Amino acid sequence: MTFALKIVLASAIFCALLVVLLIKSKRKAILATLLLLTGFFVAGASFYAYMEYTAYQKRVERYGIHGQSVVGIVEEDLPPENKYAGFKYFQDYRNSLSGYEVFLLEIGLNDRDRFSYQNTIRDEIIRQMENEEYGETYWNTIFNVAFEYNGNTKTYQRPNYNALYVVPAAYEYPDLKEDYGNLGDAGNYSFFERTCQLLYISQKVKMADRSGENITDLWKSNKSYVYTFFSKSKYDELCKQVVDDLIEIHDTITTSLNYEEFYGMYDISDEVFLDFPSVEYTSSFEYSWPFSFWDRRFAENNASEVYAILKEIQDHYKD
Repeated sequence: MTFALKIVLASAIFCALLVVLLIKSKRKAILATLLLLTGFFVAGASFYAYMEYTAYQKRVERYGIHGQSVVGIVEEDLPPENKYAGFKYFQDYRNSLSGYEVFLLEIGLNDRDRFSYQNTIRDEIIRQMENEEYGETYWNTIFNVAFEYNGNTKTYQRPNYNALYVVPAAYEYPDLKEDYGNLGDAGNYSFFERTCQLLYISQKVKMADRSGENITDLWKSNKSYVYTFFSKSKYDELCKQVVDDLIEIHDTITTSLNYEEFYGMYDISDEVFLDFPSVEYTSSFEYSWPFSFWDRRFAENNASEVYAILKEIQDHYKD
């Protein structure tokens, strides 16, 4: 029962009570006046209820809101001979959800609730990424985000190690209350879209199954997209240094005595971590990241699988 109907019902009950008192009381003038005022109040409440109902009907017509319950649809005994009997109900509820989406978008465009609008668009961008997972468009988006492709200059802004810091280990999630401005503006929307895509990537990385078997299966299922995206020249510019360094350091580390015990005892937070296998060797590299990379792979027990993938990539792009 709506608030308007509650008012009408309460007013009607009060009117009935006044009528009873008017019949039995001697102060009829006062009660008659109260009854008259109450009648006006009932009329006003009824008009308010009518206006509310009319507004609801308009929303139904505009946004496709349907009154049939989901439980009723599930329990309805559909004729078995008509395998499309339930499709009409699916259409109705799909239209209903689309109507709510239009309603929320209109709110956002009118700046009445910009943050709700931003959240709606963010969820839509992430849902699109999820729907495209592990397809060609999906991987093109991932690589373009990681290496920051500039459509104007036709170049990538973050080659080699710089691309690895796009999603740091401790990802700082974007402030959902930050105002990204008018998302109807192409520049604002592009920046917001990239922020949402980074959010998706960070969540995906954190939730990924890092078992050796899963990593191998993921590589076998998707390596064709990697080879398609990275031409020889693009690979040399964007990835070669990282892949070569990782393989070189792995080969050196694993031929050193007691490397498993060392990495099991120390990690990047320890001062002696970069003393292995020697300070001279570790300092010959511009970045310490490859050493911590293999430390994590040893800890996750997937180093051999990752190394095999890196070697396959290196051999694929050799002259």
